[in-house]
Amino acid sequence: MNQITQFFSNLKADFDRLNQSVDDLVKTYKAIVHFLDLISNLFPIDLVLVLLLSLPLLYVINTLSPSTPRTNYTISVLFISGLRSFLSHTISESWEIFAVTKTALILLLPAYILAVFKFGFSLFRKYRIKKKALSPGHLESSFISLQKAYHDLSAEIYSELGKNEGKSFVDGQKFLTKIQDLETSIAGLKTLINKPEDTPHSSE
Repeated sequence: MNQITQFFSNLKADFDRLNQSVDDLVKTYKAIVHFLDLISNLFPIDLVLVLLLSLPLLYVINTLSPSTPRTNYTISVLFISGLRSFLSHTISESWEIFAVTKTALILLLPAYILAVFKFGFSLFRKYRIKKKALSPGHLESSFISLQKAYHDLSAEIYSELGKNEGKSFVDGQKFLTKIQDLETSIAGLKTLINKPEDTPHSSE
């Protein structure tokens, strides 16, 4: 009798453990579904899929050409986006150009926004330097600007001559920017020299 009671007791314990395991599995499944819903609300599922599928392709391309990571990333995203559009057209006869383009732009924007900021800052810096060279406040700043422009041009010429090993032919187009900087500094010095000075009023 005790053995029968023990058997049913063990059977009930096993059933309770199985029931607890099923409950834990259901809770885990619900947690995963909730997490995926949260991710899909924050990031569209197609964006996540395109990104995840682009990473293996990016790894392969980076192995072949490691010196151009941003270009490789662009190629990967555009290729997967094009493949997604093709599959969409095959299944639903719709290319979904707008959705595909929006996803690709969202993925590519972070890779290029820093380069855009650097380019904009570089243009702004060149503008400030040119403005300062054209309108120097005093002779010292004008002379420093002129000296820097001359040294930059000299360094560029010597570097090109070293690459060509003293050959007579040199591509002069490479020097135009430095020459223009030198001309700007000279124009600023001329402006400063020709600026009329304020003469003190003579006392009566």
